[in-house]
Amino acid sequence: MSELSVEERRRLLRSLYLSIFLISTAYGTITFLLPVYAESLGATYIELGLLGSIGSVVYTVMTLLTGVMLDRFERVRFFLVFTAFGAIIPVLFSLTSRVPELFALRGLLGIVSAAFWVTASTLTADLSPPEELTKSVVRYNVSWISGFVAGPILGGIVSDRFGFPVMFILVATLIIPSVLLILTRLSGRVALRAVTGGIWKGLTSLRPIALAYITLIPYAVVLGVYMAILPGHMGVLGISASAIGLLLTMTNAVRGLGFLSSERWVRWGTRRSLLISSILMSGALFMVSTSKSMSEFALPLALYGFAGGIITPIILNYIAHESPIKALGAAMGLHECVYGVGMSLGPIVGGAIAEAYNPSILYVTLAGLVLLILPLSLGLKETSHGS
Repeated sequence: MSELSVEERRRLLRSLYLSIFLISTAYGTITFLLPVYAESLGATYIELGLLGSIGSVVYTVMTLLTGVMLDRFERVRFFLVFTAFGAIIPVLFSLTSRVPELFALRGLLGIVSAAFWVTASTLTADLSPPEELTKSVVRYNVSWISGFVAGPILGGIVSDRFGFPVMFILVATLIIPSVLLILTRLSGRVALRAVTGGIWKGLTSLRPIALAYITLIPYAVVLGVYMAILPGHMGVLGISASAIGLLLTMTNAVRGLGFLSSERWVRWGTRRSLLISSILMSGALFMVSTSKSMSEFALPLALYGFAGGIITPIILNYIAHESPIKALGAAMGLHECVYGVGMSLGPIVGGAIAEAYNPSILYVTLAGLVLLILPLSLGLKETSHGS
């Protein structure tokens, strides 16, 4: 990697960002609209929660495995193989028509998603000129959130007009150009970063930043419910797939605005940024608990997106800068693993709460949970990485 000039690194990063956009559009569309599809097949709140948790449990395990493998094997080749495999998953979804069939495929989606997120973030940090790491993290976040903006609304419209099977096939075609892009523009350009200490040494070297991972857990739990249960809940209320897609697109667009401003949030201070974002998210979740229509969901989801647009880049930027360079794959793998743990617990527990009581109780509970970020963030040190 050291022989690459700054301009060469920037060119490689631009190719990487484009592939991230295409892949995240595909995976984001499936992830957000799968609960709506499952609900249309008759899934209960418990089944929606189980569906989300199965994918997240697989995702959690795979993130750690991916982080370890990225510190040992050629990274772009690994990226290429799992991206190619990921193009098959949407096709398999198009052939399903029963809720039980979705569980196995959700697990496969968890595998390719984990490989994608960990590898993409690791390659971003690996390719970035050191002095531009914060900017590279910003552009990485903007790349994938742009896919999350485009995917749900387009997927919702296609699903309403032509059905979910057509939507899944369309999504599969988005991944194919990414495979070609990785093969022709990135393959062979990223050298293996040597690691000699083994998995446990890599993970234990991250102990000084353990609190950053812990601080992320409440948000990860909320994110799991947002992705696995909320779309299905809105479907139960009678909101159409296209309208749900529009709401999710709006939410992700607002998150994207937060990502664009993340250098400013970093300069403003890690603790202060996390404080304001957790308060905003708590209020948004409380408002969601009383929402019944598309118009009523719009404001709280916008607030939720804005708060998430602060939390996500702040924590990732902190980890990217504070991680030992030889444990970069492990650091990014553990980062995604924390999301996986939260998104495993959130849907299954949240689905049980919604089924036993009602969805309003679930969102009020989450409003309280996310406030735990406040005391946890006080232990994080302030940095000048955004300057």
